[in-house]
Amino acid sequence: MKILILGNSNIFKKKIYPALRCFKKLFIEMASRSEIEKKYKIDKSYLSYDEALKKTDAKIVYISLINSEHYKWAIKAMNLNKHVIIDKPITLSLANTKKLIKLANKKKVLLSESIVFQNDLRFKKMITKLDLNKTTQIYCKFHIPKLENDNFRNFKKYGGGCFEDMSPYAAYLIYFFFKNKNYSIKSNKKTLKGFKLQLQSKNIFFDASFSFNDEYKNEIYIHNKAKTYFINYFLSPPIDKKLSLKIFDNVKLKKHTINFPKQNVFYPYFCEFFKVLIKRKYNFSYDQINKTSKIKKKIS
Repeated sequence: MKILILGNSNIFKKKIYPALRCFKKLFIEMASRSEIEKKYKIDKSYLSYDEALKKTDAKIVYISLINSEHYKWAIKAMNLNKHVIIDKPITLSLANTKKLIKLANKKKVLLSESIVFQNDLRFKKMITKLDLNKTTQIYCKFHIPKLENDNFRNFKKYGGGCFEDMSPYAAYLIYFFFKNKNYSIKSNKKTLKGFKLQLQSKNIFFDASFSFNDEYKNEIYIHNKAKTYFINYFLSPPIDKKLSLKIFDNVKLKKHTINFPKQNVFYPYFCEFFKVLIKRKYNFSYDQINKTSKIKKKIS
């Protein structure tokens, strides 16, 4: 099997490449306008995205470009009958996302947005302990320090701004925790550098804060059934640290820590992607993208 990567991004270097190299029979091709470092063992390289799409016989294309380029290259790839993975955000508008889903369905190809926090072993363990039919309070923060001045995320014309870049996290959190529950937006404050969001359903309160201009924080607290669950490095966990799930019993006043081995959450994401390819059942992915994109529109 072969995969073609469009773009030589930091996320590719740090997490995607190490995950893909775990699949011994997978050939990795890359189209990059910048030099590819020799330490990355790329089986074939191209200087042009168009040339790569036309010449490659890879059936999978991973788009890891600036946000404003996602839609354009996804359309080109799917028109060549390629399965497509796109870094978040999948597109910059609900209308364009719907067009991608429609084309993917027509071409019978798999379309996926690479949101991966749900593959974290800590998150999976925590979910098994929660009863989301009970009163639940969820507090999430993802703050990063000020970006370099020339970072594309600072510019709206490149699909920048904190909301465009980080709102997929919020949308997927809402999708996982609220399921089909009705909820109201209690507060929604948005600037170019950050946004804050509060939602309320009958029994779930959700408070999230995202920022491009703050001290680093990447954490989630959940209060449920007299217990508090805490995960650090939540939405973008590092691959070189042993991490933990902390559980506080608010009645017995005891703390329990469950430790986990190092993990690259992109690896189980790709495992699931390849399984879906083999089974050729793509509707769940289409539905998930459709629902989370509608959530993003609702909270915008």
